[in-house]
Amino acid sequence: MPNKDWKKLNPIDATFRRLSPVGMYDGVKLKIELINGFELFNTRPYHNYETWSDGWRITDTLSGLMVQAEDLDDAVELFEQKRREQVKDSALMGYMERFET
Repeated sequence: MPNKDWKKLNPIDATFRRLSPVGMYDGVKLKIELINGFELFNTRPYHNYETWSDGWRITDTLSGLMVQAEDLDDAVELFEQKRREQVKDSALMGYMERFET
């Protein structure tokens, strides 16, 4: 649980807290990594191949859900989309909807 009102949280913080509620386990729930690689992302019109680039990988260590995108906001949006698909028929969906802003 955050120590701030939900509306005062950074939007990315609020999104992750909604999608990964507190549970009865110890350890890492989510990993957010800045990754780098050769031809990892070439999504911009001015990008050419044979170049190095970086981007973001978000991994839910409990379910194995993993997404990556060149920009952090895109990675968060993709993670939220995939998580909602993953839990659409579960009780977690009701929990997430309680905190929609």
